[in-house]
Amino acid sequence: MVAITHHPYAVSLAARALYEIADAADVRIACEQGSVWITLDHDPRDIVLETGGAFRGADHRRALIYALAPCRLAVSPARAERPRPWARAPEPVLP
Repeated sequence: MVAITHHPYAVSLAARALYEIADAADVRIACEQGSVWITLDHDPRDIVLETGGAFRGADHRRALIYALAPCRLAVSPARAERPRPWARAPEPVLP
């Protein structure tokens, strides 16, 4: 079982390997190479990704990822970081 961090990471799986994400809400799974089958708890859909495909989890559900072929995945948080107030450009000073 894997807890998603705020940083993207790569996962390489051999054919027929299984990988679990405990909570796939707001997690983006991109297939960079190979093909995978993703199933979510209590979700009737079957999601198949091939090279170049991506999936974003919308609900708090466990995701099981099964490698249909050797594959490489990029797993990352789907939400973009909020801008930091202190990182904004300064307001122009008018005379």
